Amino acid sequence: MNYHELFATLVALTAFAGIVNDRYLKLPKTIALTIISILIAIIVTTVSKSLPGHIGPVYHMVKSVDFKYTVLNVMLGYLLFASGLHMNSIELKKEMKPVIYLASVGVVISTFLTGYMLYYLSGLFKLPFTLGECLIFGAVISPTDAIAVLGTFKSIEKYPQRLKTLITGEGLFNDAGAILMLIILTEVVYYDVHLTFLGVIEKLVIEAGGGILWGVVIAYIASFLIKQAKSPEVATLITIAISSGGYISADRFHFSGAITMVVAGLIIGGLAKKEHFCPDNTLVINNFWELIDEILNGFLFILIGLAMININIDKNAIIAGLVCVIIVFIARLLSICFPDLIISNLFRKKGMNFSLNKSTLMAWGGIRGGLSIALALSIEQFPDSLVAITYVVVICSILIQGGTFKWAIKKLAR
Repeated sequence: MNYHELFATLVALTAFAGIVNDRYLKLPKTIALTIISILIAIIVTTVSKSLPGHIGPVYHMVKSVDFKYTVLNVMLGYLLFASGLHMNSIELKKEMKPVIYLASVGVVISTFLTGYMLYYLSGLFKLPFTLGECLIFGAVISPTDAIAVLGTFKSIEKYPQRLKTLITGEGLFNDAGAILMLIILTEVVYYDVHLTFLGVIEKLVIEAGGGILWGVVIAYIASFLIKQAKSPEVATLITIAISSGGYISADRFHFSGAITMVVAGLIIGGLAKKEHFCPDNTLVINNFWELIDEILNGFLFILIGLAMININIDKNAIIAGLVCVIIVFIARLLSICFPDLIISNLFRKKGMNFSLNKSTLMAWGGIRGGLSIALALSIEQFPDSLVAITYVVVICSILIQGGTFKWAIKKLAR
């Protein structure tokens, strides 16, 4: 499938799913698109076996979609830039310390807890997974998806602003932490690379530090050019050029493209809110990227459903995946609770009290999305059964956690 065919297919399917949801289902958009696209994948797969001459070409066209490349190399940069652009930078600045913890140390703790719990259970259920592969699974599934989280919050009318800032802020930054963990674990497990502590620190500085620095540089270059632009069209084109060129160049420099896009979006969005640009330019830029965010969000969740065609999911994968949903939630809850409990005991100040309700909401709001599937598919040696389990966990996370998050906020939020 070429890019024109892929784009046309995604537009048609997203429009169809949107119409069905608006008229009949009336579910949160992310959940509706995922459900409908899964049903389409099941129908196309089933009917293609009965009518290979008629449905076969459609099946092979959908199956030829490169989910990993489309998500990681094409869509992710634009989605993160748009999310950063619309993020409330003032609120994020207040919560930057816990956000940075969750996106770094929290991901590491969650990775190892998930990996060791899965390894223990794999022994009980006689699953052929090594400890290294279980830890890689932990790195793949630990990052929350900012796009899925934001999509869920859009369906909720009232929620604590701090909760949204913490969960979405973490989702924006933890991609880089998870990808770095994945690179390190993959090199150790599959390529027998001996990494030292200094080597890991060097990777961290280059990936994260370089991503932050490059994001700041391109953001201020773009801001200068936008301020000089005399028409909203030119100003908007500048943001497109920065978001696409910045992501690609970050990859060439071996910086984190995810962090680069988030930082660039936050800075440009913050300057726009401070009326640094012409009001007409700001209005058009915001409207354009809000539309792009909505369209790409729709594409992403349609792709998540269609990815089912390319993944061999059997009864064992479903059972193991359902067990892993519980494992992943427990690991995330512990990675939040323990540090929160320690900090609240060390600093007995107003607002520093430990809250199980808050930690549970943070854990339940950590929805997984397309990034985890793309990362699982990006590892050539990764067992097919673990890819299938990853897919089941992501689907359950979107449908169960995303579908009940509004109810959880009503019950647990103060």
